[in-house]
Amino acid sequence: MRKYIFLLLMLLPLPLLAQNVAGANALLDRAVARIKADAAVQMDYSYSVYDDEGNLSYRDKGIMKLDDGRYALLMDNMKVWCNGKVQWSYMKDVDEIYITDSDSEEAENLSPLYIMEKYRTGYTVSLKERDGLAMVTFLSKDSEEEVNKLELFIDEKTERLAKMFIYMQEQGRVEVSLDNYKAKCSFAKKSYECPVKEFPTAEVIDMR
Repeated sequence: MRKYIFLLLMLLPLPLLAQNVAGANALLDRAVARIKADAAVQMDYSYSVYDDEGNLSYRDKGIMKLDDGRYALLMDNMKVWCNGKVQWSYMKDVDEIYITDSDSEEAENLSPLYIMEKYRTGYTVSLKERDGLAMVTFLSKDSEEEVNKLELFIDEKTERLAKMFIYMQEQGRVEVSLDNYKAKCSFAKKSYECPVKEFPTAEVIDMR
């Protein structure tokens, strides 16, 4: 697969390829800057998981609150809080709360800001239009990388992330849609911390 991708890239005119990569990185820079400039934001968040045969295996929805390195993801079956140092994940089906450091891979892959910045290293990047949105595609340079492809869809007019597709090696894909974006919100610091007392029967598992 890596050899095929390399040969395909070699067939592209070099100036076009360079312009494509530069355009993708510039758009990502603007999208990241937009979220940070909007300060605390809130958006509707829908999350769908498909297996490697394309069958829907899990779906959830809720809202996300995001303020730079802090976020809260409040869906029906899963709730996640991160205050920039610690992340808490509550899983309704097993009634458990998992605690990790905010810089763990499990924690960071839930933050749109982190995702928009992380995959520039170790991935080739390209840009094209799809469904009226700019699609930035990341392809892993390592054939054994768990996330082998990532697609970010950005509205070029608003410079805001609209959805993202995460493809995992022989594990299917995750599709996330972000809607009803609200900027300049004001959330209390406690909004980014798990209200443990609200889940009195939950088992707390500290993985730090």
